[in-house]
Amino acid sequence: MLIGVSIIVFALIQFVPGDPVRLALGTRFSQETYDALLERSGLDQPVLQQYFTWSGRALTGDLGVSFRSGEPVTALILERLPATLTLALAAILVALLIAVPLGTLSALRPRSLVDRGATVLSQIGISVPDFWMGIVFILVFAGTLGWLPSGGYVPLTEDPWGWLQRLIMPAIVTGVVSGSVITRFVRSSVLEALGQDHVRTAQAKGLPARQVLSWHVLRNALLPLVTVTGVQLAYLLSGVVVVEIVFAWPGLGQLALQAVQARDYPVLQGAVLLFALVFLLVNLVVDLLYSRLDPRIARR
Repeated sequence: MLIGVSIIVFALIQFVPGDPVRLALGTRFSQETYDALLERSGLDQPVLQQYFTWSGRALTGDLGVSFRSGEPVTALILERLPATLTLALAAILVALLIAVPLGTLSALRPRSLVDRGATVLSQIGISVPDFWMGIVFILVFAGTLGWLPSGGYVPLTEDPWGWLQRLIMPAIVTGVVSGSVITRFVRSSVLEALGQDHVRTAQAKGLPARQVLSWHVLRNALLPLVTVTGVQLAYLLSGVVVVEIVFAWPGLGQLALQAVQARDYPVLQGAVLLFALVFLLVNLVVDLLYSRLDPRIARR
């Protein structure tokens, strides 16, 4: 899969208009400097040779050098990775805190006021653009109330309180969007589990409702929940570009966008390759969790 992604990304980048070397030089342009940078970047070689050179180095962790800054791409990605990990994990935590209780209550009381309210809220969370929600949060909590900073990022090791203050708004905005998606899956999974024979048998035996819910319903509803949570987490780990731009969050999504704008091919290729790797690893972890959650899968 990674090989396929690398080929597609490398091929598509060749069709992007503009000369990346000329853009990187800017006002420093001279023919001698241009030729030297073109040779150093390997863009003077045939396209097929460029791909094999780049992919061979990528296997060793060398993703090339940025045209814009001259820094190694691997170092740039590792520099942005903590911010992306922080936002992704905080956002998925917010999403689960919203989705699991709301989706479960909605399934336990179908067509009730709670169910209709959860449906409306999840639809709003999916439909409202995250950049608009982020701007509203900034206007209210940073501008009007002055409770939180409007954006930026501070490492946890330098200033824990500042780190938390700057994390709250982007985590909530991103978590609300992901939580709205997960809420629907939780509701449908719990409804399906409630209709199973073993659940009705447990209820007929007179087991307490809390025990039936925790041991027979939620455990069987975990598999779809793990699947959709894994997909959402992989998406968040790949960088939420719009949210990162709104809150000036220096994550991988912002790095990829800057690479597109500057025609910084090595950075863009490295970022996309990392995003594909993240999706593959998260899907692998989800598959491994299946056998832990459902022993029947392990026996197969």
